[in-house]
Amino acid sequence: MRDGLVLDVYARVSRLGDERQRSVEGQVADCKARLVDIGAKVGKVLDADRGRSAWNPRVKRPDWDELMQRLETGASDGVIVFDLARFSRRPIEGERLISAAERGLLVLDSEGEYDLTTPSGKKAFRDQLNTAAYESDRTSTKTKRGKRLKALKGETNNSQRAFGWNEDNKTLRKSEADALADAAKRVLAFQSQDAIVIEWNRSGLRSVNGKPFTRTALRQLLLRPRNAGIAVYQNEVLREPSEDPNVPGELKRLVDVEPIFDVGTWEDLHSLYSSRRRGRPTSEAYLCSGIVHCGVCKHTLTGRPRKNMAPYPDGTVRRQYWCQPRAHAGGCGRISVDQRALDGHVLELIAVILSDPRHAAAIEASTKAAADARQLVHDELARAEQLANELSARLGREEMSLARYDAAVAPLDKKIARLRAQLVELGESAEVKLPPKLAAESLEEWRARLKAATVPERRALLARALRGRWLVVSSLDPSAPRVFDPNRISIVTPDSAVDRSAGV
Repeated sequence: MRDGLVLDVYARVSRLGDERQRSVEGQVADCKARLVDIGAKVGKVLDADRGRSAWNPRVKRPDWDELMQRLETGASDGVIVFDLARFSRRPIEGERLISAAERGLLVLDSEGEYDLTTPSGKKAFRDQLNTAAYESDRTSTKTKRGKRLKALKGETNNSQRAFGWNEDNKTLRKSEADALADAAKRVLAFQSQDAIVIEWNRSGLRSVNGKPFTRTALRQLLLRPRNAGIAVYQNEVLREPSEDPNVPGELKRLVDVEPIFDVGTWEDLHSLYSSRRRGRPTSEAYLCSGIVHCGVCKHTLTGRPRKNMAPYPDGTVRRQYWCQPRAHAGGCGRISVDQRALDGHVLELIAVILSDPRHAAAIEASTKAAADARQLVHDELARAEQLANELSARLGREEMSLARYDAAVAPLDKKIARLRAQLVELGESAEVKLPPKLAAESLEEWRARLKAATVPERRALLARALRGRWLVVSSLDPSAPRVFDPNRISIVTPDSAVDRSAGV
């Protein structure tokens, strides 16, 4: 043994405990005693990976990573561990230790059972690692099988209390369950998720981990199948066996678990979220966000609060639409307009257009054309989905190989996704039903209807009134920058939307 050796100490116990019943502190003490016996010095003690799996590759072990970095950069002369067979349960990690030993680094067991510099020592070490990996894999498989069987029986696998339920995960915790049920109703009524999150956080409502809520956390909570008493295994909703392979079976229900809301509400929430495009939802504070265009560069205007400006007369924060510059495909930043003034002007504009008999016929024709276009997409989508179902049935009956199925269904999946996106583009999810005879309603009737409508309904009516045209805000009058000028607002075709007076 070389004099002056500095060896790091690594100690760990798994989440389920060590079969030799040695604590981390006991392991470190044994390793230090072994170093005294061989005349080596203690380097860095790494013992913070307590309870972290040495088998699961998704589990990060920071101290193990630091140890290997020290060994591979020569920061220490080697390492001593309490039991090399328990050091890792992944053969690939054992090979890194063997490589370190081959470079001259000392790798010791507290009892000196393995010599990784000899063929017999390497074989014994590898055999132990392979046996440990096999036992871990076998245990994992048995655990997964047991959890799936529990789920198929309708029993819950939750080890931690789920939000909305008490510690038994069966009876409801009224305050949380009522809040979740109320949130579901409000989201389905197109109310702002941000408003719900702010209300929850201000009231002191927290997640089961004690964290404040975010919009993402709220969405994940609302979409949980267990809210409707539906059984799940590994994020897969379980169903009863179906006699017809083309028809999904009934949803598997959890046994003795009180649901927060019914299955219909859960399905409606899934449909609502699935119909939304990615990105930040349009705030209900802004009627025209993403609809009105910049007269300089054609980009759509977005809403923003202006806290540095004087508030509105009622004391609320002043807001405006502006052409927001962005790093990629951004606007020019040269156009802005007051939010309340523009929204009020646009509401009046909608009422005037929809109440004008000259426009009513055109709107009805446009509505019929859009309905016809949607029907064509619907028919094509139905054919594509039927073909996909038939392919799935053939695969289930083993009439085709998995490779042939994958090759056939991949383009179908892309087509189905494209057709569903077209339905969203055509206004499938935001359809507002209007009376058959639009011309029969007066200007005052339309004003009253718009006043009572929700923001999503107003936005849909604005789209009907524009009929594919653009609402454009042009440059302001430099002599009156603070005064709203209705003449800045115009309705044009997309190819003529640029404000030529702005020097573009």
